[in-house]
Amino acid sequence: MSVRELNFDKPNLTWDLKEVKRLFWTDLEDGSRQMLKQTLEQLMAHDLYEYLQVDRHERAERRRGYRNGYRYRRLLTGNGEVELKVPRDREGEYKPEYFDRYQRRSEAIDKGIRAMFLRGVSTRKVGEILAALCGVGVSASLVSKITKQLDQLVREYENGPIEDDFVYLIIDGLSVRVKVGLRAQRMMILVAYGIRRDGSRKLIGFRLAKSESKANYQSFLDNLKVRGLRGANLKLIVMDGALGLWSAIEEIYPQVPHQLCWVHKLRNVSSSCPVRHRQECVGEAARIMNAKSVGIAVKTFRRWKEKWESKAPKAVKCLERDFDKLIPFFEFPRECHKLLRTTNVIERCFREVRRRLDVMGYFQNSKSCKRIVTSIFEYFNTKWQRKTERIKPIAQYFSKVA
Repeated sequence: MSVRELNFDKPNLTWDLKEVKRLFWTDLEDGSRQMLKQTLEQLMAHDLYEYLQVDRHERAERRRGYRNGYRYRRLLTGNGEVELKVPRDREGEYKPEYFDRYQRRSEAIDKGIRAMFLRGVSTRKVGEILAALCGVGVSASLVSKITKQLDQLVREYENGPIEDDFVYLIIDGLSVRVKVGLRAQRMMILVAYGIRRDGSRKLIGFRLAKSESKANYQSFLDNLKVRGLRGANLKLIVMDGALGLWSAIEEIYPQVPHQLCWVHKLRNVSSSCPVRHRQECVGEAARIMNAKSVGIAVKTFRRWKEKWESKAPKAVKCLERDFDKLIPFFEFPRECHKLLRTTNVIERCFREVRRRLDVMGYFQNSKSCKRIVTSIFEYFNTKWQRKTERIKPIAQYFSKVA
C-alpha cells in the first residue's frame, strides 16, 4: 500500500482540513440523528411508565393498563429522517406528546416548507431542496397541503379587529394575475397601511378585487371601518389617483385631509408631455414637491407653468387640475414630507409580491394569492414590531406636539 508523503505546504494543509471537516460533519449528522432517536424513545418510554404507573414486569394494584409492544414511525426532522420505536398499550389510549398522531414531519420542517414556498420556490423544487438537506423529499401536493394552514391568518387580515390608533393611512393598489377558470385574469389587491404616533407601522388589511372601482374601494374601506378603523385620530390619507378610490374615500372618511401621491401624478405628467421635453419638464415639476413650504411650492408651480404651458399644455393641465390635492402634506414638518407625499412606503411590500410572481407567472387561484400576500405582509409586520424599525420623524413630531 502506497503511503502519501507528508507535505505541509499551504495547498496540502487546505485539502487536509477540508477532508477532516467533511468526515467530521458526516459523523456529526449521523450522530445527531441517532441521539435524537434515542432521546425521543427514552422520553416516550418514560411517558408510558407515567401513564401505566408500573414498570416492565412489575405487579401493583396502581396499574392502569398493559404494554403491547411497539409500532414504528418515520419522522422527518431538521436532522434528517429518523425511525422511531413508539411504545403502545393494549387499549391504544397512550399518545406521545412529542408529535401528533399520524404526523410524519416535525413542525420545523413544515415551517421551512412554508418559508421556501413564500420566498418563491416552486412546490416541486421544495421537495428537491428538502431531499438535498434532509435526505428525504416531499411531494408538490404535500407542499400545497401545508401552505393551506395559512388560511386562518388570511381570515385575520380580512376580518380581524383593528385598533383606531393610526394617524396616517396610505392606500394603494397592486395589479396581479390570478387564474380564473381556464385563463389568468388581471385583478387588483387593494392595500391599507397605517402609521401610529410612536412611528410604528402596520399593513392593516387587503382585499382582492376585480378592479379599482368605487364599489370595490367602498366595500374595502367599509370593512376597515366596521373592524375598528373609525378614523378618529387620522391626520392624513395618502392615495394614488384612482378615481374610484377618491370617490369612496370622500364618503367613508370625509373629515380627513386627502393627499394625492406625487409619484403617480408625475408619471401622468410624463405621459402627457412630448418625448423631446419629457425629462426636463418632469424634472422641473418635481421641484414643486421638494419645496420647503406651500408658498414656495405655489411660486415654483407658477414659474413652471409659465415656461411649459406652450410647449407641453397637456402636462401643465394634468398637474394644475390636481394641484390642490398635491399640497396637504406641507401642513406637516419638513422631516415628514418625503414620507407623506407618496405611497412609496408600501412599495417594498409590493416588490416582494411581484418577485414571487416572477417565479410563478400568475397565482393559481384566489386562495393561493391571499395566502402568499398575507404571509408577505405578516413578515413585514413582524419585522416592524421592533422599536428599531419605527419611523423616527413621525415619533419625534408627535412627541413635540404632546
